[in-house]
Amino acid sequence: MASSLNLPRGALATAAAACLIALAGCGGDDEASGAGTLMPGFRLTVYYTPVESFHGGAPQTIQGCTSIGCESGIQTLGAFPAGFLSEVQLQGSGRITSGAHAGQYLHGSFGGGFWIGPSPFDAYGSPLRAFETAAADDAVLPRGTRFKLVAPLTESGGAPLPAAVANRLLSATWDVQDHFEAGYGGARHLDLYVGEQEQPHFASSPFYLMLVNQTIAVF
Repeated sequence: MASSLNLPRGALATAAAACLIALAGCGGDDEASGAGTLMPGFRLTVYYTPVESFHGGAPQTIQGCTSIGCESGIQTLGAFPAGFLSEVQLQGSGRITSGAHAGQYLHGSFGGGFWIGPSPFDAYGSPLRAFETAAADDAVLPRGTRFKLVAPLTESGGAPLPAAVANRLLSATWDVQDHFEAGYGGARHLDLYVGEQEQPHFASSPFYLMLVNQTIAVF
């Protein structure tokens, strides 16, 4: 699980760092041409923004902050489906579709409380960008590292991805602007943000996937 903004509450590293420092050599033309420093052996997962209306369960009234700056809010934020709250804690944030805060985003984590914000945030307070924001272990891929996935893309069970899904992932240029909450990462683990939930049961989405032994091209 990638970390959201938490307010209330070797060789691989050398290659990645070199790309950040020597921008002229690792970005620009290399990125446009698809060239880059190849780094193999990654496990890739995805994270997303859950949407309240797609979730059920008994409503639970929660308290928290109605602004990002507070640390221990005790304001009543509303009653939300238990399934939605569970996904907010797992994914970091979710879009509210009912009540006084409809259209805003509920943020939360297992180690902290809840708070309201205008968008889903990365760990540094900037809005998440679908098919661009990625989370990584910053000892391997520091913040600001840009990379592309390298074909072929194979799911953990060995099956190839549907062509439309593979093309969407391969065409994206990912930017490490997020990191994992403690216990959820790993040196060769990347988490890719794929945007807001578009259907009930995200596990049925073609973008609910895990890729193994994946090579990336770092710029």
